[in-house]
Amino acid sequence: MVAILFPHKRRIGPMSSAAPVSIRMALPADVDALFDLEMFCFDGDRLSRRSLAYFVRHAHADVMVALLDGNVIGYAIVMYRRGTRLARLYSLAVHPAARGLGVGKRLLAQSEAIATDKDCGFIRLEVSVENEAAIALYRASGYVARTRLKAYYENGSDGWRMEKALSRHANPPARPTPYFEQTTDFTCGPASLMMALDVLQPDYQPSEQEELQIWREATTIFMTSGHGGCSPYGLALSAVKRGVSVSLITDHDGVPFVDGVRHERKKQVIEKVHADFLKQLRETSVSLLYQPMALEPVLAALKQGKVLLCLISTWRLNRNKAPHWVVLNGADDRFVYLTDPDFDKEQGQSPTDYVDVPVTHQEYLAMACYGKQKLHAALVLG
Repeated sequence: MVAILFPHKRRIGPMSSAAPVSIRMALPADVDALFDLEMFCFDGDRLSRRSLAYFVRHAHADVMVALLDGNVIGYAIVMYRRGTRLARLYSLAVHPAARGLGVGKRLLAQSEAIATDKDCGFIRLEVSVENEAAIALYRASGYVARTRLKAYYENGSDGWRMEKALSRHANPPARPTPYFEQTTDFTCGPASLMMALDVLQPDYQPSEQEELQIWREATTIFMTSGHGGCSPYGLALSAVKRGVSVSLITDHDGVPFVDGVRHERKKQVIEKVHADFLKQLRETSVSLLYQPMALEPVLAALKQGKVLLCLISTWRLNRNKAPHWVVLNGADDRFVYLTDPDFDKEQGQSPTDYVDVPVTHQEYLAMACYGKQKLHAALVLG
């Protein structure tokens, strides 16, 4: 017999361990039971009732519950990031009295099946290095530890970022991209460049001071509003200055980002800065390639071990039309692997949702241009 005891509610049970365990999608009526389970299973890093209700109703998450004699004895939450083919097992819990019945294994398998149905290339999760039972379950199910996360949990313990390929085409970067979150709204370019340098130069040390220094070197001074963003030409100068080979590929030989600026004096400043960037580049080893952006040279460079900084529009990721720099650090026959420095801290998200994320070739081509100019730009770093 299995007796289920929750701390804030009633004792549920006894129940027969021979009774069948069923799994279904969670309903709003399950939120109280989910919260009781959360409080009982975890000592820290707990989800609130409000968060659980959000996940049950949220279009970019699936919540499954395991039932025994009509009682919720386990759950799994799987999250998805818009514009990508990544699933993340955000949380999995099984009541201690129901352990040994294979509930966790079934919830894990169901999570993978749902993510596969949504055409995800990978499923990822985070787990405490101290949770040996969970790690054993994940390893037995084909998950691989990719990155150790220092002091990741409330109690100061480290975590593992683990992942499993759901597609035979999926082949993530051999060198995981070290994550650096941009510290301002206008330093996606410097943050991306630092991550790329961290991949290529093991002794490189990213820092907020370095981030701002690169921005000062590479900014175009004015954008449509607020602080300036970084020009591909300015970033190329910053990259070569830091000891890597650089090729700049763009299909536009004009001044980038100037079309959105209405003030004539601001346009003149941008044009003068651009002219100075070009003058400096002529004195470096940077290759300037003016050619239509195509997928083939991008894939070829990535398969040669190069790292790319790519200009995209954020529309397909967050429904904002903004120019944004990201890192590409790998590719396979179906995906490019994109790292985004703009971690927006949406409910439940973590850097796991932003590092080496699989994006289909078609989705990448659709996002890899910006503005009325349809500007394509990529820096190939080696």
